[in-house]
Amino acid sequence: MSKHLIFLVLLHLLLAKESRCYRPFLMIHGINSDYTSMHQIKSWVNEDFPEMLTVSLDAFNNQYSIITLTTQVPHFAEMVKNITDIYGSVNLLGYSQGGIVARGVIEMGNNPNINNFISLSAPGLGEYGVPFLNSTGFFENVLSGGVYKVCYNKAGQLISGCNYWNDPNQHELYLSKNVYLPFLNNEIKHENSSKYKENFSNLSRLVLIGGPDDHVIQPWQSAQYSFWDEELNVVPYNQLGYYTDDLFGLRALDEQGKITFCTFPGVHHTHWPHNREVYEKCIRPYLG
Repeated sequence: MSKHLIFLVLLHLLLAKESRCYRPFLMIHGINSDYTSMHQIKSWVNEDFPEMLTVSLDAFNNQYSIITLTTQVPHFAEMVKNITDIYGSVNLLGYSQGGIVARGVIEMGNNPNINNFISLSAPGLGEYGVPFLNSTGFFENVLSGGVYKVCYNKAGQLISGCNYWNDPNQHELYLSKNVYLPFLNNEIKHENSSKYKENFSNLSRLVLIGGPDDHVIQPWQSAQYSFWDEELNVVPYNQLGYYTDDLFGLRALDEQGKITFCTFPGVHHTHWPHNREVYEKCIRPYLG
């Protein structure tokens, strides 16, 4: 456990013994940023729930955020476990890349104490679009159709963004070379497939936040688990094989009425953690 996190937990235990009435609220930041990028949300939560432990997890900041997710996820999962071992159930938010990291923590971490998962403009079913890559400084001169040549090999999979690069026209390469997202989606059967699905299905609520003016997540509907077909038409989430075959538990949650879709026009990707209306309508109600 980091010194920063130890300090927060000890301070919280000393000053707010009754805070166990509230589940802690944990957040995972996005790519090319750090844990402080979530402090606006943290400040709003502190105003509304002063006794709630609110932690933006301090790991893989800035340039380290591009490290492969197969390294990041186990570390974040351990950080979450350190908190759930003390407090029990928590709510978890992941922003942008942090959302696909958080989903890995849920599925791979085997931690039954994650209550609600709030996915804030995250590439839930992957990314296929140069605007996202331009925003991170990678592949600026490469068209979307050529990114697979960089991503779908051993070297490329050392870069976090390549772990969720989902080229609809290179599906076989995606399945054979991508070391993260196909396993998370259970598109590839593996020894932990049933456990991944069980862990995701056990969420109390899945909150999917996104909008048409994001201009970074491509397609923006990936934030709500819809995605491109081979002709770059967006297929609704409940018509994709992930859902119809219930590969990782999305249909199970939907059939139980446990999915909330929050769609906001007029919000650019970098503004989601700083938009008060998004917080009040799509985050605050799910912090109980």
